[in-house]
Amino acid sequence: MSIAKFLKGLPSYDENNFSKFHVDHSNRTLSKKPSLYLPTTDHPAEQIIVTEKRHILLRYLHLHWVSVAVELM
Repeated sequence: MSIAKFLKGLPSYDENNFSKFHVDHSNRTLSKKPSLYLPTTDHPAEQIIVTEKRHILLRYLHLHWVSVAVELM
């Protein structure tokens, strides 16, 4: 199959397919404000985000084992 046959009929090949497309050159940034997040609840300022030293699976298993050990006592 030749490239011409492959491209024949594609929208980019036929200029009439884009005859109804109009580019709007108006300044859209002035008419639309960017979205803004407004929190609905207050969080204490002393909250600190820290990364865990242990893997999440190990932490889960440890907590699970502790809870099972407490139930067995």
